[in-house]
Amino acid sequence: MPSEILPANFTISAAGKRGIEMLRAEYDLRWPDDPAAVACVAWSIVVPDNGPQSQTVMVGFYQRSMVDKIAHGIQEVSGVKLVFFTTEEFYGKFDGRVLDHTGERGFFLRAP
Repeated sequence: MPSEILPANFTISAAGKRGIEMLRAEYDLRWPDDPAAVACVAWSIVVPDNGPQSQTVMVGFYQRSMVDKIAHGIQEVSGVKLVFFTTEEFYGKFDGRVLDHTGERGFFLRAP
C-alpha cells in the first residue's frame, strides 16, 4: 500500500456492517448498471445554507466502474473491503473508534 494512504484505525460493529449492506442495496437499486463495489468511509463536514456546520463520519460506495482507479487504496476492516478516505487532519477522529449504525442515527463513531 502506498505510504500516502493512511491505514484504517477503527473497527466496524455488526450493526455497522448491516448498515453498509443496506446502503449497498440502495446503491444497487439506484444504479443497477453500475452497482456498488467498494465501501468508502470518510469524515464529512456539512455546511448548510443556514444553521451551524456539523461534522460526522460518512459512508458511501465506489461503483464497479471505479474499482480500477481506487484498487490501490482498498483496505479490509472487520471483514469489510473499503477505502478509508481521510487526511492527517481528521485521522485522529477515527482512532480506536467503532463505526456503528442505527436507524435513528445513521452511521456514527463510538468508543469500543
